[in-house]
Amino acid sequence: MLKKFPLGEVITIAAIVIVILLTMKLVSDNRQLGQDNGRLSEQIRDVSNKNDALASSLDSLVAQVAEMNKIVAAEAKRRAAAEMKSQRLQEEVKSALKDNKCAIELIPSDGVIGVRKAADSARGHKGSKPSDTGKSSD
Repeated sequence: MLKKFPLGEVITIAAIVIVILLTMKLVSDNRQLGQDNGRLSEQIRDVSNKNDALASSLDSLVAQVAEMNKIVAAEAKRRAAAEMKSQRLQEEVKSALKDNKCAIELIPSDGVIGVRKAADSARGHKGSKPSDTGKSSD
C-alpha cells in the first residue's frame, strides 16, 4: 500500500521544501533586520540631536570664556595702570618730602593717638580703639 516514489522525485521535493524553509528564514531575518534598522535610525537621530545641543552649548561656553578673558585682560591693564600711578604718586611724595623737616621728625605717640581719635570721631567711629603708629621720641 505504500507507494514507492522515485528517488529523483523525493530529492526534488526535499530540495523544494529546503528552499521554501530557507526563504521563510530569510524573510524572517529580513523583517528583524528592518526593525533593528528602524530602531538604530531613531537612536542615530537622538544622538545627532544631542550632539547638536552639545555643540551649541560648547560654542556658547567658548564665547563666554572669551568674553571673560577680555574682561580679565582689561582689569589687569587697569590694575597695572593704577599701580603705576600709585608708584608715581609715592615717588612724587617722597621727592617732595625728601628734605622736609616734618617728614623726618618723629611725632610723639600721644600726639598721634590724639590726632587719630579726632579723625575717628570725625568719621563717626567714636568707640574704636586707636592703634599706635608712631614711635615715642622720649
